[in-house]
Amino acid sequence: MEKAVVERLRTFGINEMEARFYFTLLNCGAETAGGLVEVIGVARADVYKTLNGLLEKGMIEESTERPTRYCAVPIEAALDAAVMKQAYHLRQMERSKQELVELVNRQVPTGPSEATLTVSK
Repeated sequence: MEKAVVERLRTFGINEMEARFYFTLLNCGAETAGGLVEVIGVARADVYKTLNGLLEKGMIEESTERPTRYCAVPIEAALDAAVMKQAYHLRQMERSKQELVELVNRQVPTGPSEATLTVSK
């Protein structure tokens, strides 16, 4: 079950480690970084890197208490955040595409290219 969930989560723009952490937090509830080291069995530095990635993506939240506890946001909200982020990137690509097309069209002659190939039959 976990493997199938992790694979599906990866289609939403998160890496395998982030998907494993998110799924673990969904199952375990709030957990400290140290607790995640024990549960998942990865180095503490990797835990913080992964947690920061999930925080940036809006898939988890952190407490203000010490030690800091992390919890997964509800699955639908997490996936909505991932979809919105991907949609934002697609809009950025569309704008960049338009700008690049206009830039190239201003710099490349519109007539037949001098470097046309002759095709022999």
